[in-house]
Amino acid sequence: MTELVHCPTVRKSVARLIATYFLVHLQAEAEKPDAVLLEDYPDKPVREMTRSWIEQVRQEFSIPADEELPSENIFARWCDMNGKFQYHDSALFGYNRIYLPRLFDLRDGTPSSREVHYNAMRTAFDGFDYEKEGFTVAFFLQSESNMRELLREIVRKHLPEYAEDADHVVLSQSSGFQTAMYEYFEGLLKSALADNVLLLNRILPEQVAAELQKNGYVEPVYFTDTAVIFTDFEGFSHSTENLAPSEVIHRLDTYFSAFDRIVATYGLEKIKTIGDSYMAVAGVPDLHDNPVGAACDAALDIMDVSRAISEEIGPDGWNIRIGIHCGPLVAGVIGKQKFAYDVWGATVNFASRMESSGEPGRINVSSDVHREMGPYYRWQSRGPRPIKHLGTAEMYFLLGKKV
Repeated sequence: MTELVHCPTVRKSVARLIATYFLVHLQAEAEKPDAVLLEDYPDKPVREMTRSWIEQVRQEFSIPADEELPSENIFARWCDMNGKFQYHDSALFGYNRIYLPRLFDLRDGTPSSREVHYNAMRTAFDGFDYEKEGFTVAFFLQSESNMRELLREIVRKHLPEYAEDADHVVLSQSSGFQTAMYEYFEGLLKSALADNVLLLNRILPEQVAAELQKNGYVEPVYFTDTAVIFTDFEGFSHSTENLAPSEVIHRLDTYFSAFDRIVATYGLEKIKTIGDSYMAVAGVPDLHDNPVGAACDAALDIMDVSRAISEEIGPDGWNIRIGIHCGPLVAGVIGKQKFAYDVWGATVNFASRMESSGEPGRINVSSDVHREMGPYYRWQSRGPRPIKHLGTAEMYFLLGKKV
């Protein structure tokens, strides 16, 4: 077999032959009605560009207007082989944009022409809506295999004098193109996976996300030593009646972003926000050497930052209530399409009652929290207080740390 890099005659002959078949296809494209030709690219001058390509191909490969072109349209056969769409009902504008540099690369066979070809492929795929159109990577790879076999067939038929050399030109280019296509889609997959992992880690605790990725599910875990914080803004619904929705969201984001930084500082896990309510837990999913103390410290800082934000806003700033309770709970992931890490149990319910039984501008805690952290903080006893559906319970206001 002749060394192809030193055989421009073979390349030019192969490229010119395939160019004549491409002209047959482009002329058929140009005659398709607007409803077909412009269906996928209604904002582009598809017909004008197609006619321009016809002239460019004729000029580049010295194909005069009076030269008889092949009677067979291999692109119509290609569509039949792919089985995804009918040739007469489809425009191949995106494919044509890739095919033109393919011809030049067949002719020139240089690293530069190859890269132009591959870049045309990447650009076309970058703007393609795979999900909407229902195409798979396997379809594109198989489509290239089908086109390669059609091209091998016509070069064997029309260029017998070059035999294996012409066949090798087609095979070599197709093999490289398929590899480039595979690498392109592999890059997309890796990027998508990286984005999904990043998103998953933002939604779920890191070790929980890792377990979900590895096993496809997360086993619920029973934690014996935790502390739960709930916050809520007093009169939120009434206070937002005259605010624009964008302003409500902006304010909530300001408060909650500050809370996020605080809970992260003390090693708590933010569980969720529901409206104007914020929930975090210490001791989940990572064990904490002092979950109740961490929850108390975080609550004091949340109270301080909330007051500071409200003072900056002015008279319309929101007044926060905070509740804390400690004890065992169960944590796990719920949902199949939209994952959520959540916690359940009497401890969670009682912590929520501590918040709703408190007062604006105060941190209301259970007797369990007071019993465990009593020597380290200042408190105000509230005595037995009614709790909705739970009777009465001793409560305390957390005032601050002891100096």
